[in-house]
Parts: sequence; structure tokens; C-alpha cells
Amino acid sequence: MLKHSWRFIGAPLLLIVSLYGLYGSMVDRRDRNDVVVHGKAAQARVVQSSGLESVLVVWTDSAGARRTGQAWTGKPFARQAQAGQEVAIKYKGDPALQPVILSQAPERERVNAWWTNANAAAAVAMTLVCVVIGMFILARPRSR
Repeated sequence: MLKHSWRFIGAPLLLIVSLYGLYGSMVDRRDRNDVVVHGKAAQARVVQSSGLESVLVVWTDSAGARRTGQAWTGKPFARQAQAGQEVAIKYKGDPALQPVILSQAPERERVNAWWTNANAAAAVAMTLVCVVIGMFILARPRSR
């Protein structure tokens, strides 16, 4: 076994991280599209900014129950959203699916496309690095 083989672990780890990011972007896109296509429309009120790209919203669902959820947005919207601001959303009954602010869906799609492309490119690059490292390891003369 190679004495310093631990040095080669970086590329496989980066490959795993990029594949995980790619999976996350694809799941986010799938869930958002599901909510936009099959969700119920409602008017929501922004409660507060809850992150760099998200806001907390509250709305009344079709059954009359008060609901709260975190909606992903673009950075400018999250920074400039005012408490009490009205927004059009779509939501589904599944609490695992976050509400979508309809005016922010195209921005989230753009951000998702960028991350999908970046993670796919990183995965391809790390795969190539892993192949080169594997060839390097296999080409080394074996000591007995």
C-alpha cells in the first residue's frame, strides 16, 4: 500500500461533494416545479427575512388554517422584503414542500441552473482527476 495514499483523498471527496450539490439542485428544482404546477394559489404576508436567499411567509390555506413556511427567493428580494409585504404564492399540503413566491420562481430557476451546471462541471473535473490519480497509482512500480 502506498505510504502517502491519504494525499489522494481530496479529489474523491470533492467528487462526492459536487454530486451531493448536483442532487440537491435537482431536488430543489423538482420540488419547486411540483409546487408551481400542482400547488394551490394564495396570498401570503412576509414575516421576516430568514436568510440570505429566503423569507418567512404566513398565509391562510384553502381549509382556513394559518400556515407558515420558508420561501426561497433571490438575494435582493430577501434583503429588501418588508414585514407585512403581500406576495402571491403557491403551496402544497405536504409540509416538506416549501411555498413558492411566484414572482421569485424565475430567479430561483436561474440560480438553480447555475448551481446545477457548476456542480456537474465539478463532478466531471473531479472524475477526471480521480482517473488520472488512479492511473498514476497503477503505473507506479510496486515495491516488494
